[in-house]
Amino acid sequence: MTRIGVLGGGISGLAMSYFLGPEAEVLEAETGCGGLARSFQKDGFSYDYGGHILFSRDTEILEFMLRMLEGNVERYFRNNRVFYNGRFIKYPFENDLGSLPKEETFDCLYHFLFNDAPSPTNFKEWLYATFGKGIAERYLIPYNEKIWNIDCADMNLEWVEGRVPKPPREDVIKSALGIETEGYTHQLYFYYPRVGGNQALMRSFERKVRDRVTTGFRVRTIERRGGEWLVSDGVRARRYDHLVSCIPIYDLIEALPEAPNRVRQAVRSLRYNSLIVVLVGLARPNVSDKFAVYIPQRDVRFHRICFYSYFGASCAPPGTSSVVAEITANPGDGTWEMSDPDLVADTVTSLDRLGFIEGGDVCVTDVQRTKYAYVVQDRDHPKNKAVVYDYLRDQGLHTCGRFADLNYVNQDMALRNALGKANDLRARLGLGGPVDVTKLP
Repeated sequence: MTRIGVLGGGISGLAMSYFLGPEAEVLEAETGCGGLARSFQKDGFSYDYGGHILFSRDTEILEFMLRMLEGNVERYFRNNRVFYNGRFIKYPFENDLGSLPKEETFDCLYHFLFNDAPSPTNFKEWLYATFGKGIAERYLIPYNEKIWNIDCADMNLEWVEGRVPKPPREDVIKSALGIETEGYTHQLYFYYPRVGGNQALMRSFERKVRDRVTTGFRVRTIERRGGEWLVSDGVRARRYDHLVSCIPIYDLIEALPEAPNRVRQAVRSLRYNSLIVVLVGLARPNVSDKFAVYIPQRDVRFHRICFYSYFGASCAPPGTSSVVAEITANPGDGTWEMSDPDLVADTVTSLDRLGFIEGGDVCVTDVQRTKYAYVVQDRDHPKNKAVVYDYLRDQGLHTCGRFADLNYVNQDMALRNALGKANDLRARLGLGGPVDVTKLP
């Protein structure tokens, strides 16, 4: 039987194993699977790594995710806002220009309609060219620079198409006149598990592949020996005919002792952002009727907050509420080095100052960090990425996942990519016909 090693038990690794079949064993470094899609619990409060929700333009994949949850799911209407100069603007920002002061509404609409920005060569120029000076400078540039922790002018355009939707002209005009419009309609209604947080979807995959998942196996070395791949955690070793890496590309290259210096230098130059999430549990119910609020102002450390009590008792005990702040950071920037108590204090102080909570209501706090959260596509990203993946192709190594492929994808696209790559491998290795997700699970 063909032996396939799948490195990493995040959503991509679990899906690859499920789609490939019993030949595919998952090796996961942590004691449990989930990766970036994990959920956490503390004292009855549940939250995720960021505001994970289930939505997609890809109806096949969306319906597949919902079937995987086997009824453990609810549908919600998006009630998200941008917090701009002390007022709530409906998300996305350009679909609620009429809620701005009249002078600002005019400025945003004027520069959107009469836009003389040059043809863009970087992300910042694209924001100006697509949305106009008013919208770009009031919201999109400061917000994106908080997420990416980099000047938008230093980011390329390769990733933008499909990730940052262009608003229809008529919608922006309507919004400026106060006529109700909705942007990003593919996520206007979304889904979330009734219980178990976003990780409920991961557990559904785990149940499908539980007999071929090994946890607590952190890949240290990967070597090619006699036509086989030898994967070791320093104590145990596994042998495979083929490998699919769903672990971060940085860890994969580190584990390949024969990788040349040019490849190691290229992977070191590929930028990423880390993420800190701070849970603030409150001894007060109904603290907000919103789910997500986006914070563009630069004097606040977090860029988005999510009120998980939006999802009811499964995320917050009776009589309580919760808010989770998301903070982009990088080692060396000062934020990453802050202690958990200092991060909590900073977050609570800012939430109180902005009027989202009253500090005296705080009853539970928690902090979670993940090293690899956002793929940062700077100007040199395509060049460095080509060096790394040309080498991996030459070695016959396959990759799949946000940080395995260095593509900024959500859960739906991670599953679509895993399905496509699994079906390619199935055909190449003679493992049977292609998997059709409309007939799964």
